[in-house]
Amino acid sequence: MAALLDVKNLNVRFPLSGGDILAVRDVSFSLEKGRTLGFVGESGCGKSVTAYSILGLVPPPGVVDSGSIRYRGEDIVRMDDERIRKIRGREIAMIFQEPMTSLNPVFTIGYQIVESVTLHLGMDDREAREYAAELLDSVGIPDPSRRLDSYPHELSGGMRQRAMIAMALSASPSILIADEPTTALDVTIQAQILDLLIRLQDERKMSLVLITHDLGIVANIADEIAIMYAGEIVEFGRTGDIFRKPGHPYTRGLFRAIPRIGENRKRLMTIPGMVPAMTSAPTGCVFYPRCGMSIGACDRAPVAMIGTRGRAVRCIRYRAG
Repeated sequence: MAALLDVKNLNVRFPLSGGDILAVRDVSFSLEKGRTLGFVGESGCGKSVTAYSILGLVPPPGVVDSGSIRYRGEDIVRMDDERIRKIRGREIAMIFQEPMTSLNPVFTIGYQIVESVTLHLGMDDREAREYAAELLDSVGIPDPSRRLDSYPHELSGGMRQRAMIAMALSASPSILIADEPTTALDVTIQAQILDLLIRLQDERKMSLVLITHDLGIVANIADEIAIMYAGEIVEFGRTGDIFRKPGHPYTRGLFRAIPRIGENRKRLMTIPGMVPAMTSAPTGCVFYPRCGMSIGACDRAPVAMIGTRGRAVRCIRYRAG
């Protein structure tokens, strides 16, 4: 099956007075229709910047230095602004982090959804308002017609997140990007939001890109996982394969750090060292300074992904198969 979204060798740079930040380097992945891809990694590893690149929304002064982002065969990197705007929201939509800051506090929820609907679907105000109420109902917001007149601060965190999902789904996109969709929600509401995303994805046959730092979430939802570290994908593969046999030392370190029921640990496991400041391209493996399995060759040359696009690891000690 041809990939709906195909990203190859993506590099994103932020030019700053103290030195360029190489936020994303040599990132490649593909996403098929109806599949879920989970991006996992600690804060600042490049997950959100990768997502913004797909939408043509890299915040200034960031620039896509090189690489391609092909949606249905068309390269987003080389599109003009008018063409990107037609795709953004209509074909590829995003749920941003922190709905309280993503929603405009001075406009009602209904106004903001109606604005999106009229822009992408060309409905008049009455049709758009009726459709907005249907959207709120579909994401489980009670009394949706009344809630259209509510302001963001009048909704709970879970309700705001549901409103954000409704807005993102207003034009029935082919791809939905969810950036930390359960941040700052309690465990019960997190489960409800994730169940909602799974149901809507199945009903609408969408592809889903799920960005998170929670391995438990991707274990239950994602078909494939991309593990990111310091701007690079260091491991990519089917979820079950990675959880059964992680190939990269960083992935293994993440798994070891997960607390498990029944274990009597006096302190949590950690990965020693610090994430490097990516102001210059690494001379070797970017994880080398923190890796307990490193050898001399790890620091001599940049490391490419080893394996196939279905299962690949950025480590010279990895043996495919």
